[in-house]
Amino acid sequence: MEALSLNLPPITPSPDANEFWRFFDEIAAPQLAHREDTFRKIFQYLDTCPTPITIVETGCVRLAGNWSGDGQSTILFDKYVTARGSNSKVHSVDINAAHVDACRELVGPNVIVTVADSVAYLNVLTRQLKDHAVKINLLYLDSFDLDEVYWFASASHHLKELLSASRSVDKETLVVVDDCPLNVKLVRPNANQYTVYGEPSVGGKGRLIAEFAHQVGVAPLFTGYQAGWVGLQF
Repeated sequence: MEALSLNLPPITPSPDANEFWRFFDEIAAPQLAHREDTFRKIFQYLDTCPTPITIVETGCVRLAGNWSGDGQSTILFDKYVTARGSNSKVHSVDINAAHVDACRELVGPNVIVTVADSVAYLNVLTRQLKDHAVKINLLYLDSFDLDEVYWFASASHHLKELLSASRSVDKETLVVVDDCPLNVKLVRPNANQYTVYGEPSVGGKGRLIAEFAHQVGVAPLFTGYQAGWVGLQF
């Protein structure tokens, strides 16, 4: 695993606090398709958090312009922390070195991108953040591609990521999982009848985190193609 750097030089605050929202409304939102509403809710929540902002992301952007395909999350986060200024940062990890190299070409110095296994990385990163009294405002989990039929592998991976990051997840941290489409299982016992097994409130990659959150009494802040929770304090 590459060394983690937490001591970047201070970022010069943007002269215009609305710069990010102009970019989001004019450039990003028209292209984000099924992620537009939930990304808007993510950044509206971050607007309520004090500066500096710390975003931790698993799975980085790998291709410019693929807004409707992958959401371009790292680019959005880069734009946001730059607009917030005051040493706000994004920590992003991806296990694929080619993806990391591509990401570094697309983002600025406010984003620290590391090649590593995300579960191991989060364990190290959150220890360092805690040592520096840095809290995570947004934990964004998107490091495992979704198979909509065999969803368990991705969902369990993201639950492991949440647990690995738990020492830096407090009652105000927004935890978001990408790729959470609802899935319904249809059983056809005969030619004239279908049995529908109830769909979960959150599907796909967020399904196991959603089940955990429900059992500890934390309702989602929002659901959709992305799902988010506040209050998953360990």
